[in-house]
Amino acid sequence: MKRSFKKISLKELAGLICSALKKHGIETVLTGGACVTIYSGNKYQSLDLDFVTASVEYNAKNILAAMKKLGFGKAAEGFFMRKDCPYIVELIPPPLAIGGEPVKKTSIIHTRGGFLRLLSPTDCVKDRLAAYYHWNDPQSLEQAVMVAQKHTIDLREVKRWSTIERKLDKYKIFLLRKND
Repeated sequence: MKRSFKKISLKELAGLICSALKKHGIETVLTGGACVTIYSGNKYQSLDLDFVTASVEYNAKNILAAMKKLGFGKAAEGFFMRKDCPYIVELIPPPLAIGGEPVKKTSIIHTRGGFLRLLSPTDCVKDRLAAYYHWNDPQSLEQAVMVAQKHTIDLREVKRWSTIERKLDKYKIFLLRKND
C-alpha cells in the first residue's frame, strides 16, 4: 500500500520515522510540541517533529540514509523536509534532558507507522514547563495544561523538578491553570 505523506497524521509519521531510524541503528525519542499533539488528542497542532537521538553517537550519515529512504531531504543541519509532507523533522544530538536533568524513562506507543518512543506524559509536561519557566512562553504553559488535564501526571515529580529549576512560583500558576 502506497502511503500518502500529504495527509499523514503526525502520530503515524512519528512512528514511521522512529522505526526507520531504529532499523539504521539510531534510537530516538520524540519531544516538544509533537508530544503535546499526541497527548492532547490533536487539540494542539504542531507542524514539526523534534527527535532527540538517544544513541551515544550522533551518526549523521545513518540519519541521512534513513531519512532519504523515507523520501525526506536535508533542509539544514539536523532538519529534514519532504515536499508532499506538511511536517518538518528535526533530529537533535544527545543528551535527552529537560532543564538540567537527563530523562531516565520514556514511553513507547504503537502507531500505524510503527513503534514510537516519546517522552512520558509527565516529562512532556516538564518539557513544556521548561519553555514557560525559562522563556516566559505562555503557549507552552497552555500545552502543559492540555497534557496534564488529559493524562495522569506525577505532580510530586513535577514539583520536585520545578524546585530544582527554581520556578515554584510558576509551578503554582501551572497548578491553578491545570485545575481550572
